[in-house]
Amino acid sequence: MSGHRRGETPPGAAPPPAEYEFVDDPAGIRSVTEALHSASGPVAVDVERASGIRYSERAFLLQLRADHGPALLVDPETPGRTVGPLAELLSDRPLLLHAASQDLPSLRGLGVAPTSIIDTELAGRFLGTERVNLGSMISEHLGIGLAKAHSAADWSRRPLPRSWLDYAAYDVLFLHELADAVLPLLDDLGRREWFEAECRHLVVGSPAPPAVDPWRRLSRLSTLRDVRQLARARELWLARDRVAAERDIAPKRLLPDAAVIEAARVGPTNRTALLAIDGFDGPHRRHMADDWLAALEWADGLDRDDLPSRRAPRGEHPPHTSWKRSDPEAAALLELARTRIAALADDLGLEAGLLLKPASLRLWVWRAATSRPSDDAELLETVLRVEEARDWQIELTTAPLLAAVREFREG
Repeated sequence: MSGHRRGETPPGAAPPPAEYEFVDDPAGIRSVTEALHSASGPVAVDVERASGIRYSERAFLLQLRADHGPALLVDPETPGRTVGPLAELLSDRPLLLHAASQDLPSLRGLGVAPTSIIDTELAGRFLGTERVNLGSMISEHLGIGLAKAHSAADWSRRPLPRSWLDYAAYDVLFLHELADAVLPLLDDLGRREWFEAECRHLVVGSPAPPAVDPWRRLSRLSTLRDVRQLARARELWLARDRVAAERDIAPKRLLPDAAVIEAARVGPTNRTALLAIDGFDGPHRRHMADDWLAALEWADGLDRDDLPSRRAPRGEHPPHTSWKRSDPEAAALLELARTRIAALADDLGLEAGLLLKPASLRLWVWRAATSRPSDDAELLETVLRVEEARDWQIELTTAPLLAAVREFREG
């Protein structure tokens, strides 16, 4: 979460001792399910992952709380890695989360398919709150200071230390009170409808499509100019990703990007040369040398027709960073559109990206600037609908964007 530095406690009174129950077996999960079944209203939910340590984004701890009582901490690493009947109960109840977009994939991995959510971080964004991390919002609205000392911990570790469980419990102990404080403020600003539409979209919206050529996200890939070097980088990335998935280790912990790039540049052909590259050394990496050498050998044996291109595959439009040079009209319209959206966002005290996804804005700009449509308003609505913009976003952004394209046409 953003805002305060890791380990820094936001201002406010010290919280009361964390009250929670921890369960790590099927019988305990059944008791948690029964306790929540007897309570009414939304269930506060949070999950702890081991991001940057494990390959998967699965939940290693599930934190729950009804609108009263202790937090209920569930270890999903039970036999079979299932939370059994708890998943069905949570799927049928409104869930109260903070930063739901981060936690929903992990919840779905546990078999939880929510149909209704309330996201207090999203509420903070609609209120124009500067710092929307949980600690800052609890400090601002409830006057309680929560430290975030274990936010980057390895939650796949077992057994989980008591201090970590204390920390995890606080992530749900105050969510109901926070929601009670911020949701009426949305009503005061007339933004509850916008907020609820965004919450619905988080539940039912289409997932982002998988990246084309994800290996091109390697850090400093642009320093490789030769297509044979690019092929080595690609094959090393694929080998690293395969091994990382098999061992459930974050790829960059298995092999740093810098090591992949240097090996792609040098093209070592034997174990000694490979292990001389920084990042391939160390006892836990040496035994994988054959995997890396096999990937490099495969890349060096590819025919020219099988080598990757220097440029990433184009989507509907080239990268917008190149528009000033290659498509100056599109660049000009993009600048006008951004200026109009920024002015609207400033008037409302919101982030521009909350009004409209930058990628959606760029797609409309590209089509409007390069296709010369007969009806700019019709094109705009078509693009926004395809991009799953919500009604409130379309209502707010249509006028300023059409004003931008009129200024562009007249100029």
